[in-house]
Parts: sequence; C-alpha cells; structure tokens
Amino acid sequence: MTSVRSAPVPVPRIGARAGLIAVWLVVYSNGLLFFIARQGLDRPGTWEGPVLRPAIVLSTLVGVGLVVLDGQRMTGARLRSVSRVAFGAATGFGVWAAVSAVWSLDPDISRWWGIVYIGLPCVAWVIADSSAAQIRSGVALGSGVLVVLSLVVVVIDPAVGTDINDDWRGVMTNRNGLAPICGVALFAGLALAASRRWVVGVGLSTVALIGLLGSGSRTAWLALAFGCGVATIIVGARRAFLREPRPWIPRLMFGVAAGGLFGLAAGVARLWDDPTFGQRRAIWRLVSDHIADAPVVGNGFAAFWQVPELHTDPLLQRGSAHGSVPEVLLGTGVVGLLLWATVVVLAVIGVGRAVWREPGVESWFWVALVAFLVVENLTESFILWFSYNWILLIAAALRFGVVAGSRPVRTPERVPALAD
Repeated sequence: MTSVRSAPVPVPRIGARAGLIAVWLVVYSNGLLFFIARQGLDRPGTWEGPVLRPAIVLSTLVGVGLVVLDGQRMTGARLRSVSRVAFGAATGFGVWAAVSAVWSLDPDISRWWGIVYIGLPCVAWVIADSSAAQIRSGVALGSGVLVVLSLVVVVIDPAVGTDINDDWRGVMTNRNGLAPICGVALFAGLALAASRRWVVGVGLSTVALIGLLGSGSRTAWLALAFGCGVATIIVGARRAFLREPRPWIPRLMFGVAAGGLFGLAAGVARLWDDPTFGQRRAIWRLVSDHIADAPVVGNGFAAFWQVPELHTDPLLQRGSAHGSVPEVLLGTGVVGLLLWATVVVLAVIGVGRAVWREPGVESWFWVALVAFLVVENLTESFILWFSYNWILLIAAALRFGVVAGSRPVRTPERVPALAD
C-alpha cells in the first residue's frame, strides 16, 4: 500500500520589501546605532553625531523617495490607497514639530527633528503597503537580529551588555530599549509559528522570551500580557461567533476583555509604589510644571532636553519624560497631542475592525502589536526617538484605516484559514 505524503509547506524567501522593513526596524530602534558609535567607533554617540543622523535621514529619504516616485513605476504596481486622515495627522505632527522651531527653546533641534518626522509617514506607508507575509518576515528579521546580537553581547561582554543593576541591555541603550524589541520579536515569532513556519517562529519566540527575562522590565511584561491577552480573546471569540453565531459569545468576549483591563489596572496598582512607577510619577510631576509654561503649543519638539539649566532635578537629567503623552505636551502642546492621539486612535479602531472582519494570523499580530505599542507609549517616550514604535502605529492606522470611497468588506460566512 503506497502512503501518500503531504507536500511540505513552502518557506518563502526574504524578499526586498521584507529586507527593507528589517533594515528600517534596526535603524529606527536606534540602539544598534548608538552601540556602533560608542563601542565600535569610541564616539560620544549623539543624535547629531556621524552615525545616527546620517542613518536616520537616509532611511527616511528612502521612504519618501518610494512614495514620491510611486507614480513612475514601470510595472504599473502602485502603493495601496491609505487613510487620508491618518496620513494627514501623522504628517501634520511632523509639520507642527518643525514649525515649533519658531518658538522652540532650541530651534535647530526642533527644526531638523521635525523635518525628519514629516517623512516618517512615508516609511510607514511602504510598510502598510506590504503583504502580511512580508511584514511578518521583515519584523521578525529586524527584531531577531537585534535580540540575538543583544544576547551575544550579554554573554561575551557582560560589562557592556548589562547595566549597573545587572539587567540586560545588549546592543540597546538600556533595558527599556531591549525589552520592547523583544516583545515585538515575540509577536512576530508567534505569528510565524501560526503560519506553519515552526522552526523560525519557535526559535525567535524563545530568544525573545530569554531577552525579556534578562531585561527585567516590568512595564514590558505588562504590555506583553495585555497585547497577547486582548488579541487572543478577540480573535478566539470572533472565530467562535463565526462558527456558531450565538449572542452570548460577544458578551463573553467583552466581559473577559474588561476583566483583562481590570487585571492590567490591578498590576499597575500593585507596582504603583515600586521605583518603576514611582520615579515616572515624579518625572511627570516635574515635567508638568514646564508643560504649564506653554500648554497649547509646547516648548519646541525635543528642545527641553537640550537645555541643561532647566534640569534642576536629577530625574530630569535622564533625557525624556518617560511617557509619550507628557512628552508630546512638553514639546508640541495640546495641538501636537491631538495629532498624535488621532493616529493612535485610528490605529486601534482600524485593527479592531480588521479582526472583526477576518480573525486570522494577520489581525491577531496587528491587534497584539498595537495594544503592546500603546501601553509602551504610556510609560516610555517612544515618540521622541525616531522610533519604530511610532512608525508601526502609523502603519497600522494607514493599513487598516478607512479609505475614502472604499466599500466595506463583507464578513465571511465561514472562519478563514489561519494562513495568509
């Protein structure tokens, strides 16, 4: 009797688009650039130095060029249409940041940072235009490189790869830089495993968990638990509802989600007096005094941290407000906060709509990722660092936002397969 062997699952190669996404993730994570400048070239390692500024500007120009030259493609393949509101809000944030140079405490910093931020939505557009497999592969490759390199540095040279508390930082600037990229790598690894790329997916998830454990970042674990929990509950409940549309399933889903939010709040409350949150609360109080100086327009994007005489408290010498909301208010005021919040809200709503239409691997990945990034933004100033965090949130808002003139996608009659 002849046995019939199932055909092996093809493993797609890393294409040019996925490779570009990986390079962008490495560049906009910033950590490896600082590591090269400080450890490799023995330079101070600053944003305006010979390593970071050229890499960030060139990466952004590539994204802008791909969008500007989109109409000149010989093949006729064009970038997908995206939400104009999301793109306008993200670009508007960069314009407002650049305009803040007029009243900024440091006009030069606000000007060049703001100009770069005008171009970041183009980078996000190219990412949003990519296929689900390209995005997963690119994010997995970029984050995987950073995590693996970090673990290698920790093992080979612990004095460089760890901080004064023996927490791992690897090639990143600190544990709060390593832990989030480990979280992103974990989501990519789980999505790859769910797409039947078991070896790569499980391997990446394993090294990401090791990095998370070594970093010791409590905020990253909270964000990770929230992202995984929200995505799994929503996708699972929606798939169950599509198989058997019983009215109690949505109610159960919202009930469990509310319980998850309560659990997250309880975790934060338990750690409220821990230095993790105690120091952040102290920084937020100190920063609020300077926010009050210019609440509507801010003190100039990224400018406050360039004026040492204003850092009267040692906590203000850490270089950020440890939270994107106070950071945006400090630099760009209420106007900037409205633009930033528009992108974040559209990203959240967009991935929510996507998972409701088609609860599969892609929607799980994006829901988990967006939830994770939003929580991380509440405790770290990712908006300040040309960060992949901000770019991925824009990409989510562009990819899943409502496009003018588009027709609503009909809900499938059966549960879609997990593969793309």
